[in-house]
Amino acid sequence: MMFLVTSISPWWCFACMICGGAPDWPEDGVATKSWVVEALEWRLERGVEDCEDYMPAIDAWTLEWIANSSEVRVEIDTEKWPVFTHEPLLQGPLIQIIALESLNGKAFNENKVFRKLKNFARKSDGIWNDALKQKFQETKDIQ
Repeated sequence: MMFLVTSISPWWCFACMICGGAPDWPEDGVATKSWVVEALEWRLERGVEDCEDYMPAIDAWTLEWIANSSEVRVEIDTEKWPVFTHEPLLQGPLIQIIALESLNGKAFNENKVFRKLKNFARKSDGIWNDALKQKFQETKDIQ
C-alpha cells in the first residue's frame, strides 16, 4: 500500500518537505502578534520562492501587521544595503527579519541581521548567484 501511495503521488512528499509546518491561516483572516511570530519563524527558514501556495499570503499578512503595529518599528537606510539594487525581492525578508528580532525582544544588531539575510538569500535558489554574492560582499564592506 505504501508503494502505491508514493508511486501515485510523489509530489506530495516533496510538498511536505517544503511547506511542512506552515502555520494555519489566522483566525478570521486577521493576523495577531503570536501568529506573526510563528509565521515569520517558519517563513524565514525557507527561500524567496519556496512553497508558492503559502508565501504570498504569509508575506502579505506579516508585512501588513508589521506596518500597522505599534509594537514594532522597522526603519531601513537603503544606502546601507546595496544588495537591493541587485535583488529587490530581499526587501520584504529584511523587514521580516528585523521585525522578528524585535518581537523576540532582541536589540537591533546590524551584523546579525545581515548574516540572517545572507543565509536567507542562500536558501533562495532562484536568486542566489555570483552577482548577488558580490553584492553581499559590497554590503558587508559598507557596514
